[in-house]
Amino acid sequence: MKNFITILFLTAGLFLNAQYYSITFVNVPQENVAEFERLETTYWSKVAKHNIENGKQLNWGLVSRVGGGTDTWNYAFINVYETAEQMTDVSVWDPKSILGIDPQDISTNHLYVGMGVTHWNVKASIQGAGNAAVWNFARPANLAAFIDENQKLWGPAFEKDMGGRTNWGVGQKLNNIEQQYSTVMTWDSFESVADAIKFMNGEFSQPQVRNSKMADINPNGFTARIIVRDVMWAVD
Repeated sequence: MKNFITILFLTAGLFLNAQYYSITFVNVPQENVAEFERLETTYWSKVAKHNIENGKQLNWGLVSRVGGGTDTWNYAFINVYETAEQMTDVSVWDPKSILGIDPQDISTNHLYVGMGVTHWNVKASIQGAGNAAVWNFARPANLAAFIDENQKLWGPAFEKDMGGRTNWGVGQKLNNIEQQYSTVMTWDSFESVADAIKFMNGEFSQPQVRNSKMADINPNGFTARIIVRDVMWAVD
């Protein structure tokens, strides 16, 4: 997730408490994929780039899910913001004033059959390039301890040895929190989908972390682990 990292995490260090991102998950039937990608990359990416250039957001990205069934999301938008106010300002998505195009003429709403939006805050990150990522979702028994251990133990360990990763981070969900859904996510990014698959297969050595209490903090492990690949970023 090259630009998810290099733009989202411009601030140096592990602790970034003032940057936000939203993830919009959509389910695009196979017969609509080509048109969906064309409209999003040709037009909506330009709307996002205009917003970025005018200080209204930090980045916009479109990723596709690797694998999965036809009854779940297969694309996701990542919108990155500096403040919560920016993240909640929907008025910036105005192709009429930016591109001179009626939004109905480039709408992709009719091309997907389901969608959902979640909002997040970055808690820790390490910069780096990459073109694919593993998204790890969890609902730990102790949310505060999960974030604290990632910040104080896992982050510093990855700074010394990335274990094949090109970047890493952890985010806390802020909106759409329900009993059956995750409350945190971590991401492990790689140069390629092949490397992400190798990582999932245990083919990369991992740094050793002493005094971890993650087995107690998150006893059920990750609720989902999904590989995604880049389609396009507004800032590349």
